[in-house]
Amino acid sequence: MLVQQFVAAVLVIACALFAAWRLSTARLRLRALDALGTLPGIRSASWLATLRRHTLAGLGSACGGCAQGTAAAPKASRPGHP
Repeated sequence: MLVQQFVAAVLVIACALFAAWRLSTARLRLRALDALGTLPGIRSASWLATLRRHTLAGLGSACGGCAQGTAAAPKASRPGHP
């Protein structure tokens, strides 16, 4: 029972952190990454550099949340019924 509660707590915390990350602004994400970069064990982690690179890449476009080139093609017009 104790293990189940521990696993559930870890999952809830992980989901809350993921949701906060996805809903935060790019500026706040970069600040969080800078704060994580000051920690000795995490400073040289490759996932931190990758995450920072992806965050900075999202700033380059006008809308960081949209996927470019995936706009739906216009629907073919159906012939009218008489």
